[in-house]
Amino acid sequence: MKVGIEVSKGYLRLRFPRALFNENQKYLSLNLTDTLENQVAAEIQARRIELDTLAGFFDPTLAKYKIQR
Repeated sequence: MKVGIEVSKGYLRLRFPRALFNENQKYLSLNLTDTLENQVAAEIQARRIELDTLAGFFDPTLAKYKIQR
């Protein structure tokens, strides 16, 4: 399952596959502006979530995936 990266109002957010949330669309705002450096951070976070999903460690509360500054 692929986690997408989107820009909304100049900020990056992650878009989760509907299969993770009973076919409901879920987003996680990263509170990072859309810069090249922050896009890399978002990409790393998206891949980390995908790995957690495959390994069975996905946190459906999403608290684990908020980026700490």
